Amino acid sequence: MVPKTAIERIISPVESHRLDELKRVHLPHGNFFFGPHSHSVGIPENETLEHSWTPTQEKILNDEEIDIERERARCASYDFDFPNSTAPKRRRIFLGALIAGDSIEVLKAVGTEAYNIFHTVSYIESNVTTNLTPKRWRFLEDERPSQKLHLLYQLFGPKTKVSVDYYITSREKTGDTVLHEKLQKEGITNRWRINGMRPDDVAIIGDADETFTRDFLRALQICDVPQFRKNQSCHSPKLIASTLVMESSSECITKGRRWYHPDTILGECVDLIGNTTLHPSALREWSKNDKNEAASAGLIKAQSSKHGSRLRGYGKGGNYSLYEADGRYPLWTAEDIRTESGGRQFVMKDNSPTGYHFHNFFTSAHEIHFKYFSYSHSSKEAMSTPLWEMADDLDLGVRCAKGEHRADDDIESFDNATGKFRPIYYLNEEVRRMRHLTWQNIVREEEGKYARNAQSSTIDELTNGINEVLENKEQEDEGPVHENFSNSDWDSSKSVVMGLASGYGLNVYEQFVGSLRATGYPGHIILGISKDAGPDVLQYLKKHNVTVHEIEKADVCTYNGTIGDKGDPVDMKRWHCPKAYPDYKITWARFLFYRDWLNDCPLCTDGVILTDVRDAFFQRDPFTTAVKLNQQHPLMLFEEIPALDNTHWLTDFPVMSCRNYKVGTTRVLCSGSIMGSREGIFDYLKAMATEFDYWKTRDNCRIDMPGDDQSIHNYLFYAKKLKNAVSIPHRTGPIHVVGYQAARIYENATKEAQDRGIELNNVGDFYVKDKKWQEWLPQKFDLIDPSTGLIVNLNGEPSAQVHQVDRFGSLNRQW
Repeated sequence: MVPKTAIERIISPVESHRLDELKRVHLPHGNFFFGPHSHSVGIPENETLEHSWTPTQEKILNDEEIDIERERARCASYDFDFPNSTAPKRRRIFLGALIAGDSIEVLKAVGTEAYNIFHTVSYIESNVTTNLTPKRWRFLEDERPSQKLHLLYQLFGPKTKVSVDYYITSREKTGDTVLHEKLQKEGITNRWRINGMRPDDVAIIGDADETFTRDFLRALQICDVPQFRKNQSCHSPKLIASTLVMESSSECITKGRRWYHPDTILGECVDLIGNTTLHPSALREWSKNDKNEAASAGLIKAQSSKHGSRLRGYGKGGNYSLYEADGRYPLWTAEDIRTESGGRQFVMKDNSPTGYHFHNFFTSAHEIHFKYFSYSHSSKEAMSTPLWEMADDLDLGVRCAKGEHRADDDIESFDNATGKFRPIYYLNEEVRRMRHLTWQNIVREEEGKYARNAQSSTIDELTNGINEVLENKEQEDEGPVHENFSNSDWDSSKSVVMGLASGYGLNVYEQFVGSLRATGYPGHIILGISKDAGPDVLQYLKKHNVTVHEIEKADVCTYNGTIGDKGDPVDMKRWHCPKAYPDYKITWARFLFYRDWLNDCPLCTDGVILTDVRDAFFQRDPFTTAVKLNQQHPLMLFEEIPALDNTHWLTDFPVMSCRNYKVGTTRVLCSGSIMGSREGIFDYLKAMATEFDYWKTRDNCRIDMPGDDQSIHNYLFYAKKLKNAVSIPHRTGPIHVVGYQAARIYENATKEAQDRGIELNNVGDFYVKDKKWQEWLPQKFDLIDPSTGLIVNLNGEPSAQVHQVDRFGSLNRQW
């Protein structure tokens, strides 16, 4: 068995919700970040959940006490024996599921059905969809858990430990749209192990919109279930639900159809829980090759094939012809439990279901379209296809909403459905009525948008449909999703990096241009430099094929700002304005130069970066990195560390003074590194120029603050004034803004050096030991790859551009 200590060290019950402070488990395909569970955090009193259950619901849920005769009858209804014990105990049950855009209503329905039954509920969230389309975190928010997470913690009852853990893949995009889900599910068994799962516990894997019935869950806890007896072979260990399917509304039940999830097995057959000596691992289909993608099954080596689905002959489809383990069979991963053959579907003797599937219970048509556009088996036409043409399930739901029935009458209502039990959450008639009304409104709006006999939509309609999802206000509990609008991959040779680099010495250009060219980047570099730049600078830039534009200082700077509450005039001696734009301070004018330079570069057709120069360093080609990350958005703004928010004076004061707008506790977006397409960047520069013109014509906006371009940058995004803009979470994109963390690290090193009596000029060598310059930062900071010294993203891959690298001071001097 795997030593417990290896997993027990993964997490401690500390209330931390910043991704960079969570405990990370690195695997070849990505990284898992494990946060606290619901029993290790405090819920604010004003966020405490109060259930409004009916007396009928309360009576059903008040079933903790073990009544021997009632339990005996329950077991018999499933053809299970009752344990030969006068004091039977309930088994512990651990649930695992992936979580994405599932509505809070669905989570409430599942949580109510299993209220106070589960020991653990493990949800795993990713920042991309199953086809690797980027999306924002749903439950990870700022430094504290969001209200969404606090609500989720409470849905399953105070006896259940609920957690949301996070997965960031390092894979490149492939044609296998379900591989991401398979790998993401590995976080579930890790969490179960963290929470103390034992071989005699019960494991359940389902989608977030599926659940066993409460009656069957209680049977699994106490009955003599043959599959739960000790010393299982693990050949066919699953119990599979016979699931009643509700399509978009609890009043729209598919007659005569039964789904076959969720699935459950005994803990001793679960990967990371069972005995690997008795149950050696199966060979699997995915291993990391030089492209970080699945190798051909015929080329996989036994030592490396530990992830993804089982290979045929090692349990795939129930075929164990190549597996030799003396009557024992391999342990089951969460993905195996979900998809592999090897079990029996259970139904009550009277044919009542043992599970429920709340399918497509969304709060808007936009969410449904996006699901079919971006998740498993996605359709590129989903954003422009009417719901009734998208899938047979949805067509049934639409007919149900309108009260239409076919001759074969394939729809049942809640009251008329087959079976003894109904979902407990929907036993409340008002809740049921409101859900059906919501669905009817969705259908009504959809019919207003489409003609039933409409022809297939144009490309423009598809784009507009995607824009509706992006611009739609935050639904119920879900933040905005981010789509990739690019029609083709960016070509680095047709891309451009632009920056204002006036007045610097050769060393700055060597760091910036030299590191960028060292990545193999073949594209355009355009820099604004001083008119009096030295010959060494000019020669170096020419050698590296850099296009230069000379920036002349204005004789008279006509930007005349004010300072302070009294409106005292700004001393313009401290300001610099360029000759070309004398009414704009240089921190604003650079954006106008970027517009001009981009216009003058007709060959710069693909990706564009606008960046600071002095404090930026490149480790990978940023455009090929963006392609690998599937981040080719028209306009990308990059978040700084979550410890900072826009209550900081740099944003709050100027924006409130000028626009009377509260940006609030939103993430800080750095204005010193921006990336996008040619068209997207032009739109951004137009928006910035328009806003500059507004600010410079109003006394309350003309503020003596060099960094107010960042104030404007953040205001435009959060006020939704930037077209097609997305924010890229910290350390997940091609640009990594490291400044805040770097400064804190340098401050700590300086203090430690002083405490030890070390001269400050030796701080650059402070963390380097045994001349291993690659380890210039300790692993406790979790910021570098100690084998190369490169600064890395959260997925462990090198950050393409590191911005504000100078904040490390001299710590990276040897590196």
